[in-house]
Amino acid sequence: MKPTPKQEIMANFFNALAHPRRQMIFKVLQEAGSHGLPFHRLLHRTGLKRATLAFHLGKMGAGRIIKRRAKGSETWLTLDYAPFFMYHEPLNGLSKKPPMAVK
Repeated sequence: MKPTPKQEIMANFFNALAHPRRQMIFKVLQEAGSHGLPFHRLLHRTGLKRATLAFHLGKMGAGRIIKRRAKGSETWLTLDYAPFFMYHEPLNGLSKKPPMAVK
């Protein structure tokens, strides 16, 4: 059985945060707020090498959790929170309510 397109998208989404460096990048962008950061400033704040940062941003882009926009000659990066809400749905057969605590 092959994964559905939605399952492929969800796998990329979870993979986007499945590495400590991507979690660090996420945190730096989160702290930057809705304006985001230009690539060179993100490079400085994370302390990563250019190729390493570009690699991880590629994974995060595949997971659809970052947005890129050109501003002059710079590339600005911001977080896109839409996927966090897109994939939040109850699993088949499970209640939306958490289970009761056992006493």
